[in-house]
Amino acid sequence: MKSTPDPAITTLLLAAHGSSRPGGHNPVRQLTERLKAKHLFADVRCGFLKEPPLLGDVLSEITAPELTVIPMLTGHGFITDELIPEALLAVNNSTTVHLCNPLGTAQPIADVMAQRARLVINKQNLNPDQVSILITAHGNAANPENARQTKALAARIEGLLGDIMTKAAFIEEAPLISGWPQWTKTENLIVLPFLIGGGMHGAEDVPVMLGIDDKNHPFVLRDNDAPFIGPLKAHGHSIWLCQALGYEDALVDVIIGLAQQQLKING
Repeated sequence: MKSTPDPAITTLLLAAHGSSRPGGHNPVRQLTERLKAKHLFADVRCGFLKEPPLLGDVLSEITAPELTVIPMLTGHGFITDELIPEALLAVNNSTTVHLCNPLGTAQPIADVMAQRARLVINKQNLNPDQVSILITAHGNAANPENARQTKALAARIEGLLGDIMTKAAFIEEAPLISGWPQWTKTENLIVLPFLIGGGMHGAEDVPVMLGIDDKNHPFVLRDNDAPFIGPLKAHGHSIWLCQALGYEDALVDVIIGLAQQQLKING
């Protein structure tokens, strides 16, 4: 009978996209350090496709008997289904690899994002009847499955928030983020970026597509003391812009849950 994998001899690896655009700030490094501090695994590492430390370099250094890999992406696509598995072929034959589903597909993610929206509503004393929610994601016209996953997430969040209207919109495919005024009838719009790293997409692309032009409120993704900013004015509405999903403190527990579930399945 196969023995259950032991987290104490397991390296946990956060495999992320990273940013090729200078100035991007990736919270995956911070998550890595926080997971290390839990002392649940023999080691916790991170590796990126677009910035150092590169995923291939990190994988070449793995010597642990067990390796559990968490794709730090919002959903399935070419990176999760092709690039990461291909990179894992280079792992030492003496290491057993456990590949988890992408972080963004984990069941608790809807709860994490809904809780962020509740925080904004409560802290700003917003009338829920005058609030709409926009889930902003990258999107990929060549991979419609990613958009379907994001729209399903938006529907789950809408249910968790007592049917506050929640829509999904994208940077690179329809419906585009820039079209939000066409369906938003409420005074307030809470924007929840469904982006793990955020980077320049969260800091520049999303605000520009929202129509925000307020130099007095720069949104710095690395500032964890500001989980959201607002109100920012655009198209006659007040916008409350939240940080990318990757900055949520609750992700530490979500990642641990994914890793433990995968180890149990393969045990």
